[in-house]
Amino acid sequence: ILSTWSTGSGVRCALQGLKILFMPTRPGAEVLASGLGAAVTDTLFNPLEMLKVRVQTSETTAPSAARAVYAKGGLWLLWSPGLQATWVRSFCVTGLRVGLYPTVKALVGADSLGQKLAAGAATGALSSALANPIDMVRTRLHAQVGLPTRYASTAAAALSIVRGEGGVGSLWRGLGATAARQALLSSGQLASYDGLKQAARGAGATEGTPLHVCCAAASGFIGQLFCMPADVLKVKVLSGDHGSVSACLRHTLQHEGAAGLYRGFLPAVVRQCPVILVQMPLIEQIRCVAGLGHI
Repeated sequence: ILSTWSTGSGVRCALQGLKILFMPTRPGAEVLASGLGAAVTDTLFNPLEMLKVRVQTSETTAPSAARAVYAKGGLWLLWSPGLQATWVRSFCVTGLRVGLYPTVKALVGADSLGQKLAAGAATGALSSALANPIDMVRTRLHAQVGLPTRYASTAAAALSIVRGEGGVGSLWRGLGATAARQALLSSGQLASYDGLKQAARGAGATEGTPLHVCCAAASGFIGQLFCMPADVLKVKVLSGDHGSVSACLRHTLQHEGAAGLYRGFLPAVVRQCPVILVQMPLIEQIRCVAGLGHI
């Protein structure tokens, strides 16, 4: 055994074993790789998500909200709210929607834009069904930043919603808006990222970080443009301001008009584009290290 390891063949066998463990036929490995990349990225950009929620649930602006939060608790208060829920969400939402995309696309069959959109929508809808409670808790924690504290922690927020708003089922309130938001974001972002990469490679570009960064930046804007109306409705419903998605839609159109469905678009794009720009290249690198290949 020692002579085998001394010749290096043992090391090669160990590396081969790890490669087999993380083969692309293992969707779980792809979900973990995507979730890890998302957790790192979402931690970096948590302040932008919190400011986006504050703008969508109040009459404030992003700069005003940032100044108020910073004055009350400094950089820590900008970064820390809802981080535990954010980490769980990274694996349940982004991990599933990005990690399962290659598998679902392969099941769909052909490689047209329509199939890419369908695959992205399917993984987005699936992830939202599992993660709605996490989204609700995180939205509540972000919405209270800089205001009188209603929830002392992630667990306290979840328990308060269950006890005071109708039981465990209340954690899935707004699922329609959440599912629509995730399906639209996932289809727009993943299909455009995949399609742009395919077109660039066809024009002679080589697979690598520069290509990933350029395609990710464009896909982040496209994805947010697709999902913004559903994003606004989701945030308002999950924050507890409206009883249902339909009631929220009627109220928004009556009081703010159609433009209300794109309220907070600038901070949303400012948050989404850098997130996707960092997230997708990072996920691509993690996939390569794990032997999964590129998306």
